[in-house]
Amino acid sequence: MKKVINSVLLFFLTISLAQAETEINLVSETGDYIGQGETYQYTDEIVDITYSRNFDNGITVNIRNFPDDPYLYWTLNLAAPGDLEIQSGTYSGAERYPFQSAENPGLSFTGNGRGCNTVSGSFEVYEVGYDEDGNLTSLSATFEQYCGNSNSALRGEIVFNTVPPVGVSPIGISPYRVMCKNLTTGQKIVQDMAEGETFVDCKKLGLDIRPGDHLDIKIKGIVE
Repeated sequence: MKKVINSVLLFFLTISLAQAETEINLVSETGDYIGQGETYQYTDEIVDITYSRNFDNGITVNIRNFPDDPYLYWTLNLAAPGDLEIQSGTYSGAERYPFQSAENPGLSFTGNGRGCNTVSGSFEVYEVGYDEDGNLTSLSATFEQYCGNSNSALRGEIVFNTVPPVGVSPIGISPYRVMCKNLTTGQKIVQDMAEGETFVDCKKLGLDIRPGDHLDIKIKGIVE
């Protein structure tokens, strides 16, 4: 027998977000020229990672000063079609930056003396932020690059100064409504959940969250 809970608080959580994530992950398939079939993971605690605007109003990410190899470097360039500022969204049909056509996005990941004559691929931007001067303040994105005629991909994930997903996976109930509240700013979102949803991500629901914020997450549902 299932019991419907209409008004009782089923889940309460206060979260203090100590710091944002800054990390780069790379997975190179066997046969990929740039990554040589290896897997890489970097944080700004062990290497220098810088972010800047490129000539096409896009984003350049430079990775330098490796403790075990000072001559190693990686560079990622992303550009939106038509030199527009990069915003959240999916950018398909990417061509080699900076030689992409006006209607296509630009993409290029190079380094350690290796580059591609031609590039195909795509990238997706989940979150991006700029300050009043247009400088990059946050970025969460993934990319997939194919070098030349190769069918082997280089895939990467960039997380710069962004808060990871913030939510809960309730156990023992079928949730039907969630309330996410940022106690620091006062912003609150109440959302009905689709049947079968098992994870609540307050960020995806539209809650603005910054490092150090305190949150309340409340869930109502049916006891299983």
